[in-house]
Parts: sequence; C-alpha cells; structure tokens
Amino acid sequence: MAPPPWHLLLDVLLAERAELAAEISRRMQRRLSVYRDIPIEDFERHVAAAMECAVALARADVPRLSRRQTKVLEQVGEAQAVLGAPVDEMLLAWRIGVDVLVERGVAAAPGFGLGDDQRLAFVRVTMAAGDVGMITTARAHRRAELERDREAQDRRASLVRALLFGTGDPAELRARAKTYGLDPEGQYRAVRAQPAAGESWREVDRAIGLTDAARDGRGMSVLVDADLAGFQRDPPGDASPGRAGVGPGVPLDRLAESFRLASRALHTMRAFRLAGTRDLAQLGLHAAVVADADVGDALCRRYLAPLAESGSGPEIEATLREYLAAGAHVETAAERLHIHPNTLRYRLARFEVLAGAQLRDPLVQFELWWALRRAVMDQ
Repeated sequence: MAPPPWHLLLDVLLAERAELAAEISRRMQRRLSVYRDIPIEDFERHVAAAMECAVALARADVPRLSRRQTKVLEQVGEAQAVLGAPVDEMLLAWRIGVDVLVERGVAAAPGFGLGDDQRLAFVRVTMAAGDVGMITTARAHRRAELERDREAQDRRASLVRALLFGTGDPAELRARAKTYGLDPEGQYRAVRAQPAAGESWREVDRAIGLTDAARDGRGMSVLVDADLAGFQRDPPGDASPGRAGVGPGVPLDRLAESFRLASRALHTMRAFRLAGTRDLAQLGLHAAVVADADVGDALCRRYLAPLAESGSGPEIEATLREYLAAGAHVETAAERLHIHPNTLRYRLARFEVLAGAQLRDPLVQFELWWALRRAVMDQ
C-alpha cells in the first residue's frame, strides 16, 4: 500500500532536521526564560533527537514508540531535568517544537499539490506524535527529579546525622553546613521528639519550629530510630500533645553532646508519660531515676515490697506520694486525700513499721521518693 501523500511533508521535515532543530531552539530561548541561561548547544541536540522521534511517530498508523525511541525520549527528559528545566517549561518547549514542525510542513504542502484534507491529516498526526513525546519525556523528567530529590535528601540527612552523632571530619562538616545556610559559629539546640498517638510527624515538626528553621536555614531535621531529630537556632516551641527533649545551645561542632542530652530528656519524658518540650534541668532527678534502674529497683525492694506483702500497698503508696508532694505536711496531704489527719498519720506509722524506716530522716524521704517514681515507670 502506498503511503499517504502527506508523508511527503514528513520527508521535508527530516531533510531539514538541522535547520528545524536550530529554529526550535532559538524560539525556546526567546519564549522560555529557563533556556536563556542554558547554552544552546547543551539542549539543541536533545531538540533534534525529540524532533526525529516525533516525525517517525507521525508516520505510524498508531503513534506508538519503539524501544529505541522510548529510550531516546527518556534520555531527553532526564537531560532536561539535569539542565534544570522544570517539567512545565519542557512541555511548553515541546509545544513550540510541534508548532514549528506544523508551520514548516503546512508551508511546504502547496509545492506538492496537497489540499486541505491532506494538510489537516498532517497537522493531526504531527500533534498526536508530539503528545506521545511530551508524555514520555515528562514521565522520565519526573523520575529524574525524584531521584535528584532523593539524593539531595540523602545528602542532607547524612549531614544532620553526622552533626548529631559527632561523626565525620569537623572541617568538612562545617563546609557542608555552610552550603545549607547554617552558621558554624552560631548556637544551636539539639531536639529529639515524637508525636502524640494519632498525630503526624509534620504537626510536631511545625510545633517545635523545625519546619520553619529548615526553610530559613536556621536548622535541620531527620528521622532517627523512629524519632524526629534535629537542631535549630531558636528555642523550640511546645510539642504538646507530643513530647520533645531539648539540649543546650552549642556550636555546630558540639551538637553531639547537646543531642545526647536531648535524647536523655526525651527518654525520661517517655518513661513518665510527660508531654510538651523539656530539657534536663526541668526534668531534674527524674532523669536519674530513669537512667539508674538498678538503684530504683533496690529502693523499691527496700521500701515498697514490704507494703505489697502486707496487702495494703496501694493505699499506703498513694498516701506517701501525697505526703511527699505536700512537703511532708500532714494536714495539707490529708486535705488533698479527703481523709482525717489522724488517718494519714496512722498510714505513715504503718509504713514505718513495715519498712523499718523513719520518715523524719531526710535521706529516707529522698529514697522513698525515688522508689515511688520508679514504681510509676512500671505501671
């Protein structure tokens, strides 16, 4: 079967491929600002390759790419992503290229005696071929962008981890930090946080301020062992209903120490089911209770185990907690518990008998407080 007459117009386009590629490239630079900053020789060969594929597609009864054509157009899309041309600009460039092909083909039609129907058929298949090319290159462009984004995120995450864990060459880390707008001489607070149940990481990220810090070059963050970890210049905001531990402000090259303390603060908050944003100074001896489980267990055996064996452990423990919270003031503790002061005194005396300890002794009060806080962790 003889090819349609309008195939003659495709022959013209192929014969003038070099001239057409140059014209398309010049129009791209005139109409699309992104291409003005790219040397024309860097993308003109991509234009020529895409144009040849489009013309070959237009010849087919059904515009379907071969493996070779698919590979060529994917390479064009990937190359545009590497050059920094956004996908929407690249699609506009495709439209410019198709317009040039249509203009040149329609202009050549009278020389071959082609009528309106033949010109219309040429325009239709050329635009259809351009659509296929646009879809293929756009898909490859987006894949390349995603890959570049992943690589950028990996580089960013590796820097954050290196700073928080104190690994890597300090001079190299300082140089890398500058590329992200960070000030190596500035003071940064390490943060380690987790969202509340049902809350997203983004919510606690925004609440603390890490989101704004990353955008303004005043901090960075990454996920570490299922926790949100990072650092920022400004004091962190309230993480409630989530929780966040905060370290002291330090230079970048000392962030590992700040992060260690932030991690310890978060671990303490988890153990006591505390919400908000706190540092070790605010958590006080609670951090020691969490860190030294052996001491806590020994004190529980010393003061609380005898109560449990008596069968009245929960009642006496609740009384002791309120008594210590009230500063060892009997009347205040009794009022909070809604019992008579003598009832409270009886329970305290019962404790002293069972535990063999005197509550007037400040050391006993301190050790008892430690044991009671340790017991709360295990509930």
